[in-house]
Amino acid sequence: MTIPDYTTLIGLPGNIVVLLFSAYLLYLGAEWLVKGGSNLAMRYGVKPFVIGLTVVAYGTSMPEFVVSFFANVVEQSGTISLGNIIGSNITNIGLILGLSALIFPIHISFRNIRNQLLFLFGISMLLYVLSLDGSISRAEGSLLFLLLLGYLLALYKKPEMAEKTFDTVERGAQSHSFTKSLLMVLAGSILLSAGAWLFVKSSVWVAEQFNIPKLYIGLSIVALGTSLPELATSLVAALRKQSEISVGNIIGSNVFNILFVLGGVGMVKPLSVLEPVLSGVETFSRFPHAQYLVMIAFGAVLFPMCYRNDKIGRFSGLALLFSYALFYWWLFTQ
Repeated sequence: MTIPDYTTLIGLPGNIVVLLFSAYLLYLGAEWLVKGGSNLAMRYGVKPFVIGLTVVAYGTSMPEFVVSFFANVVEQSGTISLGNIIGSNITNIGLILGLSALIFPIHISFRNIRNQLLFLFGISMLLYVLSLDGSISRAEGSLLFLLLLGYLLALYKKPEMAEKTFDTVERGAQSHSFTKSLLMVLAGSILLSAGAWLFVKSSVWVAEQFNIPKLYIGLSIVALGTSLPELATSLVAALRKQSEISVGNIIGSNVFNILFVLGGVGMVKPLSVLEPVLSGVETFSRFPHAQYLVMIAFGAVLFPMCYRNDKIGRFSGLALLFSYALFYWWLFTQ
């Protein structure tokens, strides 16, 4: 069955509207999936800690996963998939954490998150190394996914972290009937799938019309759209002065983006990080190392920020926002 191509018929204004609408579908789908899944898990006696690590983390990473899956498998564009993850991780720290710290200084114990930051830095470097040959193979995707399982197992063995970080899942969960919770999971999955398909189709069309590398679209528009659940969660946490939730949400999301999204998508179909240029020859083009290094740098800068007085203050938040804006200004002026 051939899926009708609506993108050419509706033109630029129509595709922009579709992008905005599909971004809303991604956000709404993730929200329903998390709420419905959390209620189902709690109904069957699953611990709040396990819910936070599985259902919530899985739900907030589903926009990235579904968009990356459609981009790589349906649209044959691994560069959008990869750009989506790198851009989402940059957006999570530069934009979302920056805005959160600007709203209210984030107080966080460096000792509590040191190992999480080290792990995030390590898998970011690993992703960079795995991509040097121009692709993420099925074997490499499987390696990333196995690391995710090990990460979850290691956290599960730390009950004190469960009490501090994930007890808010139990307090925040609403009691819904089994039928309503199941319908929320099903509806959320449908909205995610529909939103991802629309988002990828319109993004690819925009990239082709303006001769913008698909990777750049993935790094910017697609990354921002799929980061909406994290943006909403962190901003609400910042307004409520729940600092650990903001930082935990960002670090956990970035870990899942690399291990769950790229690992899972890579296992289904190898991801090519090469992009055709006008000559028709596949090359790294203007994407040799910079985007990887920027993603790694945004993760590394959290070490001195958190270490100093166990706080990410407004000045640090402003610095993150400025660096985020500077990166995208540089990206689109090349």
